[in-house]
Amino acid sequence: MAMNQVVNKNAQPEPAYQIMKVSPEAYEKAAQAIRDGKIVVMPTLTIYVLVCDAFNASALKRLREIRHSPADKPITIVMDKSKIPEYAVIDDRQQKIIDIFSPSPVSMYVQKKEKTPLDAATASSDAIVVYFQDSPIRDLYECCGTILAISSSNTKALLAAKTIEESIAYFGENVDLYIDGGPAKGDNASPHIDIRTKPVESRRAATHFPFEKIKAILTEHGLE
Repeated sequence: MAMNQVVNKNAQPEPAYQIMKVSPEAYEKAAQAIRDGKIVVMPTLTIYVLVCDAFNASALKRLREIRHSPADKPITIVMDKSKIPEYAVIDDRQQKIIDIFSPSPVSMYVQKKEKTPLDAATASSDAIVVYFQDSPIRDLYECCGTILAISSSNTKALLAAKTIEESIAYFGENVDLYIDGGPAKGDNASPHIDIRTKPVESRRAATHFPFEKIKAILTEHGLE
């Protein structure tokens, strides 16, 4: 050993994952990782989420595994409203609702077509849960150029991560890239509404965008 070579026995190995601050460069890096079949953690308007390619069965399988989710658990889909008719059966009333709530903090159940390339993500469900909001997820979606699958950044039965540190504590090296947007502005995921029903039904409540507010918006547009 050379005289000037110093060995630090307490040195910790570099983690296999990367952390980047929200930025155009981070979105480019995340988009490439997703195209390569990897999993990314990103902030939304409220919590942090796991993101992968909605068409990549291997990435979807891995996402479910690291969350300890059942293999047949449907995963929420990120796509803009122009893409929805490619994968779902939409009538005029539903299209009007989509036009109101895309983009927004609200996720919508739409009727899945009988066979679609999204079957690996939606599993046995007859619905697609569509999510599209003005947040870093939209920036990533537009940078990535593919439909995305997202799930809250937590393992089964535990609280969704509200910071990048909480996300890393949950997943560590099981995630390839973490994008840090600072502490989340909320503490729960988006509200879910089923626009296939008449009247629209709540499938998941959220304190930051309550169902009463959603109903008031629909009533204002004559879409009770």
